[in-house]
Amino acid sequence: MELIHELKLRYKNLDILSQFIVLMTLCFILPFILNTFLFLFNLKNLSIVDFFDVSPLLSELLYKPWSLITYGFFHADLWHLISNMIIFYFSGKVVLNLFGKDKFIKVFIIGLLSGSITYLLSYNIFPVFSGLKPSMIGASAGVMAVFIFLASYSPNYTFRFIIFDVKIIYLALILIAMDFIQIPVGNSGGHLAHLGGAAWGYYYCSQVKRGNDAGQWVINFMEYLKGLFLKKRNVNKVYKRKNYKPTHKTSVDQQKIDLILDKISVSGYDSLTKSEKNILFKAGKN
Repeated sequence: MELIHELKLRYKNLDILSQFIVLMTLCFILPFILNTFLFLFNLKNLSIVDFFDVSPLLSELLYKPWSLITYGFFHADLWHLISNMIIFYFSGKVVLNLFGKDKFIKVFIIGLLSGSITYLLSYNIFPVFSGLKPSMIGASAGVMAVFIFLASYSPNYTFRFIIFDVKIIYLALILIAMDFIQIPVGNSGGHLAHLGGAAWGYYYCSQVKRGNDAGQWVINFMEYLKGLFLKKRNVNKVYKRKNYKPTHKTSVDQQKIDLILDKISVSGYDSLTKSEKNILFKAGKN
């Protein structure tokens, strides 16, 4: 149990980019484990991923609307995951450092949404896809949104490739061109979704430069969901219900937590004592 507590604390102490990467890695591994149990119980036709992938069938969207976002946290194979996470990490780290957590979330999450909507519209509008209803998974649309956002904001930013530097704008143009010309070749829906994500990254960057924020609704919606699924302690209500006055204990506990967080920032999580880890874990549950 203590190991689980430590893993939870370590996860909470990660930045949002690292948390997304960990979550997507778990979403890649866990279906294999669950599918083994489904096989043993002769439920081979049931797949956990089916509850989270996005389909061009509008009837499926009605009973799993979350799939417009959740498809991005699952990947078809190891290379699919690794290639996305490499681009995501190096471009996402810069975006996160420059613009902070909220804007990073807006770029990535709405990038996923733009990708799935582009995919849905394409398969229901273009005659070439008539009768074809493949499902889609993968974070590429969100990753492209982050990458193109950075390329649009700072086109001269360079990535180091062994012995030479390459400007991000050239890499962005190459990725967009490759997705466009590969639409007739295979994985058409995936390439169209990438372009949908890229379009959002470019558009959102143009809005940010003008001082507009077109993605605040995502943060508001996430806060709403958090309020539904996470229990928050309301200190004032507790005091009123139990009919006693607050003491200075809460402020003392907060001081302890602040000191522990300062220690983590200086020496890392491993420097904490067992007692300090327990205090932090209990605080995280409240």
